[in-house]
Amino acid sequence: MPSTYNVVVPLKGNDGAEQDYHVLFNTLAGTLDVIDGKVATALKEGGGGSLPLPPDVLGYLDQRGYYFESRQDEVLRSRILYDEMMRFHRQSARQPLVVIPSYNCDLKCPYCWQRLYHMDSPVMSEEMANHLFEALPTFLEKNHSPDKTDLIIFGGEPLQDKPALRARVLHLLELGRRAGYSTKAISNGVGLAPNVPYLKGNIDVIQVTIDGPAEIHNKRRPLPGRRESFAPMIEGIARAVDAGIHINVRVNTDMTNLYTLPELSEFAQAQPWFSSGLVRFHLAPVKNHNPRKESPSESDLLLKVLELVGRDERMSIYDLSGFPGIKYFQGFKDSGLFSPHRFFNCEAQINFFAFDLHGDVYACWDTAGLKHLAVGSFSPEVKLDPTKLGQWRKRTALDIAGCQPCPSSPHCGGGCQFLALEHKKTFLESACDSMMEGYVQAIQSNANWLLERARAGDHAVGLVTAREVVTPVTRLFGLADSDGKAELIGCA
Repeated sequence: MPSTYNVVVPLKGNDGAEQDYHVLFNTLAGTLDVIDGKVATALKEGGGGSLPLPPDVLGYLDQRGYYFESRQDEVLRSRILYDEMMRFHRQSARQPLVVIPSYNCDLKCPYCWQRLYHMDSPVMSEEMANHLFEALPTFLEKNHSPDKTDLIIFGGEPLQDKPALRARVLHLLELGRRAGYSTKAISNGVGLAPNVPYLKGNIDVIQVTIDGPAEIHNKRRPLPGRRESFAPMIEGIARAVDAGIHINVRVNTDMTNLYTLPELSEFAQAQPWFSSGLVRFHLAPVKNHNPRKESPSESDLLLKVLELVGRDERMSIYDLSGFPGIKYFQGFKDSGLFSPHRFFNCEAQINFFAFDLHGDVYACWDTAGLKHLAVGSFSPEVKLDPTKLGQWRKRTALDIAGCQPCPSSPHCGGGCQFLALEHKKTFLESACDSMMEGYVQAIQSNANWLLERARAGDHAVGLVTAREVVTPVTRLFGLADSDGKAELIGCA
């Protein structure tokens, strides 16, 4: 039987006309081949029907993971693959350790999930920070080296111009660098400028959010009393770049600010720091954390983003990696490898921990501060609740009824589980995002590239017609077992 995870995408040429070619893509196997319309029809009919495929074509498609003996066989293999991939990710992925020295923030952004829960707090004490770093080895993945660990200072807003908070942030960064971790901070940028002299040489990367040109940004990310946040944030970026600090600019994007982003691009490119090589811009879709409000689907937003990118060259400064389907296809173009099959959505299901000033431990960015969702504590002693932690670490699309049988599930993992909890009161519901739409749009926009690669046989893309396998992919893909350990074997 054809795999549940097969996706067939019709290709169009530069003139937009339909061609008799499709892309056959399997999210479980991580394989992609160009097929003709007759093969697409035969797959729809189960490989037989009015146009049986010849044995060599069927054998090739079976070898590439497009066929299974039964749905039960596919489910069994999916479960084995999930277990192996989780082991692979835990061994290879970087581990984020997030520290929240304060939940206090000087902005009142309307879409912020923390605002919905009315979070605020004092500043973490020196004793608590020292105690955290004594406890941190307990939370590191086994055999995980410090150079694969990211210490991320989060909030609230950690870079406010407040002496007590600044002292604690610098203390945490010093402890992190002493431990050999990379050091990062996530900031709104308003208090960045006065902090730069202290941060220089002590931090690797700072993420700053810009939501549009000044008028739009100030509306979406206001200081109390409607004071503007844009000008001090831009000054902070300029000073940080002068100090040699890398800045990742996140643009929280939805339908209300999307069409102002070309203007923001124009503004950014006019700044002296734009050409420094230290600043990158990426779009991130705004997530709806308010179950009382409706918002357009992420797939609809992605279509609008791509439409704007296609007609306005000023959008070229923005990395679209916040939309995972786009990101994963770009990775395939670069390397011949698709993102490893996941069945999970984010690092909350692998190795993420957040630690706050109260001594609580969380498994998800967005739950930090919601004490009933803490998975344990590091003070006064280290305690982890295996049941609460298991709700995050063991969630998989294989166990979510709404994900059966969705071809996105090997990569999207059912979407954000915190959103599922907020909107549907359970982890075992899906929270669909733009994963598959991203793949489809990326495949269609790269139609000519895919056809060229399939004909040349040089990029892990085969070419198959109903008569023959014109260009086979013969290199190994997926997982192979070596000395009892699963290894990812690529197509390139």
